[in-house]
Amino acid sequence: MTAVESPNSAIQRAVRLIRAHPRVTKVEDLLSVNLSIIVHINTGLGNRWHARGFSDNGVLAVEPITFRFSNLYPIDVPDVTLRADFDRSHPHLLPVPSSESPKPCYIDGSPRDLIRLRGPQGLVTQLADWLEKAARAELINPTQGWEPVRRDHLNDFVEVDAVALRGRVDAKGGGTFYQAPFTMVTDGDWRCYCAHFIGPATLRDGNLQEWSQRFGQVGLGIVVWPGRAASGGPFVAGRYQPESVSNVAELFAHAKSLGVADHLKAQIGLLQRRLKSLTGSSPVLISIILMARRPIDVIGQDSPIELLPYVVEIQRVSDLDEASLCLVRLAAQRDVISDRLMRRMSGKPAIYNPRWTLLGAGSVGSKLALHLAREGSAPRIVVDNGNLRPHNFARHGLLPRHRIESFNDGKTQALIDAIGLLGQTSSGFHRDVVALCALGGDDERKTAWPDGTQFIVDSTGSPAVTDALCLPMVRLSRPRAIETSLMGGGRVAYLAVEGASSNPNVQDLAAEAYRLISASPTLKETVFANSGDLIQVGQGCSTLTARMSDATLSAPIPAMAMTLSRMLNDDSVNDGEIMLGEIDENLLGQQWTRQVVPSFTIVAGADVAAPSVRISAHVTGIIDRAICARPNVETGGVLMGRFNETTNSFHIVDAIPPPTDSEFSASLFLLGIEGLAQLLQSYIDRANGTLFPVGTWHNHLVESSPSQTDLATGVQMAFAQMFPALIIIRTPERFHGLVVDAVGSAESAAESAVAQVVTISEVNS
Repeated sequence: MTAVESPNSAIQRAVRLIRAHPRVTKVEDLLSVNLSIIVHINTGLGNRWHARGFSDNGVLAVEPITFRFSNLYPIDVPDVTLRADFDRSHPHLLPVPSSESPKPCYIDGSPRDLIRLRGPQGLVTQLADWLEKAARAELINPTQGWEPVRRDHLNDFVEVDAVALRGRVDAKGGGTFYQAPFTMVTDGDWRCYCAHFIGPATLRDGNLQEWSQRFGQVGLGIVVWPGRAASGGPFVAGRYQPESVSNVAELFAHAKSLGVADHLKAQIGLLQRRLKSLTGSSPVLISIILMARRPIDVIGQDSPIELLPYVVEIQRVSDLDEASLCLVRLAAQRDVISDRLMRRMSGKPAIYNPRWTLLGAGSVGSKLALHLAREGSAPRIVVDNGNLRPHNFARHGLLPRHRIESFNDGKTQALIDAIGLLGQTSSGFHRDVVALCALGGDDERKTAWPDGTQFIVDSTGSPAVTDALCLPMVRLSRPRAIETSLMGGGRVAYLAVEGASSNPNVQDLAAEAYRLISASPTLKETVFANSGDLIQVGQGCSTLTARMSDATLSAPIPAMAMTLSRMLNDDSVNDGEIMLGEIDENLLGQQWTRQVVPSFTIVAGADVAAPSVRISAHVTGIIDRAICARPNVETGGVLMGRFNETTNSFHIVDAIPPPTDSEFSASLFLLGIEGLAQLLQSYIDRANGTLFPVGTWHNHLVESSPSQTDLATGVQMAFAQMFPALIIIRTPERFHGLVVDAVGSAESAAESAVAQVVTISEVNS
């Protein structure tokens, strides 16, 4: 007989504390025998039950609980067992063979953490509470659902799509085979199996031999489900039974209690016939899932079907005989990675079907895509024509593969492969976004953003992509766009959401963002700083990239991902939005501002090729207030914004008031010049040249077209600058104006100096 070690001082202290617990009536000391004690706990029965000594379901007024310590205590929690004849129909019992005493599952969590936090007296309190609930049959709350059979602390697993399995259950009952290859971890005599249910399999002659030769193993899954009871209704397993199966004979007996024995016998019988032709010494693991129909939905599931998995490592065909004592190992079910699992873990609705396209699979795009994929919201389409290069992995969302396997890995394919590993399907489009917009046909663009797409998300940070998305034939046929980028060495994050019908569009939002940035001292200093933070990543052209750590780049991405998630879940907001995040240099803090951007007023010519003018609500407000401040006379000012050559469009986001030497009358407004040049230059410098004067505005007191004076002023302005001159006129009803473009030069001969004039008018009043 092996000598028992003397209890350490921590065990002795624990016994003293347990004796002192108010619910403990007696402690039997067996420490010298097997380091155990028997603790008699008052179960708190009511007077009637206490008088007779037990509850209606057999819980004693004082229950003996065995605590078995090891000398690793308090690191190791004591093993707790009930008396051998304790009724095993109680829920919340751990899976143990019927030959062993039952064990209570007394905490939804780790007993080791319970000991750390509350000590041995806390353990007794938890057990006393468990026994009291057991006596009152309150271990399960039916309003919450059916408590699944406890399968805690098991070494073996089956990985399967539980929703798909439950979907196979029908009224007739039946069974099916699955190809289920397995992985095995061993350490001496200890081993752990995980069977991976890949898909349904038809068990034909030669299947098992083929798997053996191909994979060096035979892994097969059997799934059976109940049909009808003798009464004609569905067979319902409504009696709670703890898990106690330890061999094949007990498995068949348990299958009978669940109404699936006949189906299990049929599947096992066919398998035994196929196994007879199997040659070789490959290991064979049979994973069996009994599906039980419960009287109510299983907790956490929208179904009354409970999955009970087991694994059997067989050496011979007879190991599967109905009376076989071949060891059956209890297994726990693990979900396969799927969009449903990702949604459930992220707290997203079960019915959640976001549809979006990602433009750009670089550092920002890959991280956004993977954040969204991990909540079951992966992009449907990924568009990028770049290849992954070594320097990309300093900040990319993906990890590098072995170089031999990844020569010229396309960013698009690499990202959709990663999304596939997260249980979702995306399509890749290896195409330059600018070329797709400018040169691609309607069908090609529809491939990038099919009908039903909620948003396209541009993560390229490229102004060329911004412009390409706003080309007329593209803007009219695409969904709303969201743009994301990082500025100022990653210290400022930018996320802009277009309004309904792409008004404001991403060009409008970019101009508005420059106005907001230039008005903020901290943002302006960070974004417009010239810190020389570009580094060489090779030799030759296109070898520069921004210097930025992965931590810096990654810091604002989760906030951006959450905003995208919100927009995908609720795309009913019609206004545009700009979000700017300021990231502390040490990354320990972030400050985000959110600016709602209403629709821009559009002023354009009759010809689709004519320039368009897009005026922000901020500017229309300035103009309307200025007119109200000077009733009965004309007033005006200078328009600040951007002119975009690609889309032939003005984007007006600010206005400068008229100088003090300006003239105001009922029939004429003359813009003064006193201090104006200095004021405009100060504005340009503050905005670092991102915004500049693009024209002037004034109002007419009555509804009227541009005057000859307006035309002359426009011509003069056009020949004095390098882009078209803009004059906006505000009348009581709408905006009008002129766009004058100079062809030739003021210094050229008179005959070569030509002004092209386009009359424009508000089109979305």
